[in-house]
Amino acid sequence: MSNNLNKVLITGGAGFIGSNLIGKLLSKGTESIYIIDDLSTGKLENIETYMDSKKITLINKRVEDCNELDSLLNGIDFCFHLAAGVGVKYIMDNVSKALLTNIEGTHKIIESCKKNNVPILITSTSEVYGVSNDPVWTEETKSLIGPPTKLRWSYAASKLIDEFLALSEYNDGNLKPIIVRLFNIIGTNQLSEFGMVVPKFIEAALRNEPIVIHGKGEQTRSFTWVDDVVNYFCLLAEKELYGEIFNIGQTEEISIKNLADMIIKSTNSQSEIIYTPHNEVYGDKFEDPMRRTPSIEKIVKATGYEPNMSIPEMIKEIIDYKQIGT
Repeated sequence: MSNNLNKVLITGGAGFIGSNLIGKLLSKGTESIYIIDDLSTGKLENIETYMDSKKITLINKRVEDCNELDSLLNGIDFCFHLAAGVGVKYIMDNVSKALLTNIEGTHKIIESCKKNNVPILITSTSEVYGVSNDPVWTEETKSLIGPPTKLRWSYAASKLIDEFLALSEYNDGNLKPIIVRLFNIIGTNQLSEFGMVVPKFIEAALRNEPIVIHGKGEQTRSFTWVDDVVNYFCLLAEKELYGEIFNIGQTEEISIKNLADMIIKSTNSQSEIIYTPHNEVYGDKFEDPMRRTPSIEKIVKATGYEPNMSIPEMIKEIIDYKQIGT
C-alpha cells in the first residue's frame, strides 16, 4: 500500500463512484476514510456495508456547508473530490444548485487542501468538450460548448472553472491537483433515477416496459466500467501525477438505439422502443452531442493500465445484478 493513501477524504463518497472507490481503498489497505456527502444524490445503502468499520467516518453535509474542512484535512494524505450533481436529468432540473455545488464546493475544498498541503484528485467531465467535431477527444482538444441560453452547458462551464481553479493554483505552486475527465461510467449499483441511460434501459427491459430514447437514438457513447475508474484514481494518486488532466473512458462506441436493442435482446424483454424529441423532455434549453469518444492514450501510458471489459460484458453484469435484486 502506497503510504500516500493511508488516510483519505472523499467528497461525494456515498455516490455511485465514491462508494466503489471506498471498497477499492479498503482492499488496498487504507486505514482511515472520511466521507463528506449530504446524501442528495448519494445513498446511505451504497456505503452501509462499510459503515460498521471503524475506518469510515461520514460527515453528512454539503462540501460548501462544511465549516470544519480545515481541521478535517489536517493529517489527510489525499483528497478525492467527487461531490457534484449527477446525470443530465438532475442537472437540468437543478441548474443553479448544481452550478453552486460545482464551483463553491470545489473552491472551498481547494482552499483547505492548500492550507494543509493535501494533494487532490478532482473529477471533471467529458461534457467540457461540448460538441467538438474532433474524431477523438484528447486532453488538448478545444472545448466547443453551446451558448448560455442552452442551460445544459452550464455543467460543462462550471467544471471548466473547477479545472482552471485547480491548475492556476498548481501553476502558482500552491496545490497538487490531478484532474480526470470522466466518460459515461457504469456499474452494478448505479441508480437510474437521475437519468442514467444504462440502468434506466435495463430496469425498463426487465419490467417489459417501453424503453424511451431521447432523440433519434443515432447519438453514440462509450461506456466505462466503474472498477476501471477507481483503479485509475488510485494509480494516478499513487504515482503523484500532479498538474495533469486525464481522460478516463473507453474507446468502444455504441449508438443509443443499438444499446437499447442489445439490452432488450440480452434480457429477452418484450419492451418496445419509443422515441421522444429532446425538447419534449428538457425544453429548448438542451443540446446533445452526436458522439463522445475519448482518447485514453495518455492515461494508459502514465499508469500502464488499460480497461478491458466490452460493452456487452458490462451490460450482462448489470443485468445479472439487477435480476438477483428483483
